[in-house]
Amino acid sequence: MRVGILTYHRAENYGALLQAYALKSFLENEGYCVSFVDYWPLYHEKYFDIISWETMKKKNFKGKIIYILYTLYSLSWLVKRKKKLRKFMSDFLSLSKAPRYREKDCCRHFDIVIYGSDQIWRKQKILGCLGYDTWYFGDSHIIASKKITYAASMGNIEANADELLLLKKYLNNFSDVSVREKNLYDFLFEKLNYESVQVLDPTFLIHREEWARLAQRSNCNVKGKYILFYNLLQTSESVAFAERVKNECGSPIIEIYKGRDWYHSGNRYLKTASVEDFLFLIQNAECVVSNSFHGVALSIIFEKMFYAVGMGLKSERVLTLLLSLGIEDRYVYANEQVDFNNVINYSSINSKLISLKRFSQSYLINALKD
Repeated sequence: MRVGILTYHRAENYGALLQAYALKSFLENEGYCVSFVDYWPLYHEKYFDIISWETMKKKNFKGKIIYILYTLYSLSWLVKRKKKLRKFMSDFLSLSKAPRYREKDCCRHFDIVIYGSDQIWRKQKILGCLGYDTWYFGDSHIIASKKITYAASMGNIEANADELLLLKKYLNNFSDVSVREKNLYDFLFEKLNYESVQVLDPTFLIHREEWARLAQRSNCNVKGKYILFYNLLQTSESVAFAERVKNECGSPIIEIYKGRDWYHSGNRYLKTASVEDFLFLIQNAECVVSNSFHGVALSIIFEKMFYAVGMGLKSERVLTLLLSLGIEDRYVYANEQVDFNNVINYSSINSKLISLKRFSQSYLINALKD
C-alpha cells in the first residue's frame, strides 16, 4: 500500500518541516510505505524567493530601494539558511531539488493520501492563488482510492456564503476528516453541519527520543544558560516580554530571527539555524519564549519552561493546545503580571498528553485501515 502525504513539506519554516517529518516517521514506524505528494505550486515557491518581485511591486520607489539594500545586506545568511533547510528536505523528507507536481498536473501514484497537517486549508490572498487551493481539498488532481485528513488547519478562518457551499462540497472528497484546532472543529460543525475529529499536531505522534536524536546532529556551539526567543512573527509584544524574562532570569537571549535588516545583528541573533539547530536550542534552553505554534509544541515535548506571547489573531492554534493540557496560563501578554516562579507540572501534563497522543495515533491508524 502506497501512502502519500500532502502538506507544506517544502516550506522554509521549522514547524512546517518538523510536522511533515513527524507524520512520515510515525507512519514508517507503523510499517507503511510513505512519501510526499510533491505538489508545490509556484505561488508557494515565489513566497520563499530571496528576492520577491511581488513584494517589490507593492512598494513605492523609496520602499524598493530599502528592500533591495536590506536584501543585499542579508544575502549571505539568507542563502545559507535556505541551503540548510533544503538539505533537511533532501536528507529527511527524501525530496528532490525540484517539485514533481505543479498546479495543472495530475498525481496517480498513491493508494491512500493523507492531507495535512499545517494550514493547508488556509484561504490564500496572494497573486496566483486567491481563495482556496483545491489541491488541498481532495479534488481530481490526485487520484487515490482513499483520501483522509490529519490535523488539517485553516489558520484564520474566513469564508463567505459562496465559499461555505464550496467547503461543504470539498469535504465530501474525504472518507475521514480530522482537524488540529478547536475553532476549525466548531466552524465545520456549526457552519457546515459536519462533525470532524480533533487530533494533535503530528509533532506529538513520535517519541521525544526521536526528536533528541535529531537535535544531536546540530552543530550549535552554544554554551551556558540562555533564553531561547523564537521570534517568528517579529512582534513588539514578544520582544518586550522576552526582555522581561531576561531581566528575571539573568541569562542572555538567543533569538532565532529571519527578518532582513541591519538593526538585528550581533551574538544575540541566530539567522542561519538549521532544523537540527532549532531542536537543539529548544532542548537545551533554560526557558523558551515563542510566538510560534511549533516553538510551543516542541517546548512541551522537551518539557521546558516556556511562554507563548504576541500571536494576536494567530493565537487560536496555541490556545487549543494549551487548553487541552490545562496550561492556558502559559499564553501571556507583554504587560500582564506573571509569576515567574510558577513551574510547569509536567507530570500532570504528560498524563493528559499520553491520552491525547494515543487517541490521535489510533484515529490515524484506523482511518487508514477502514
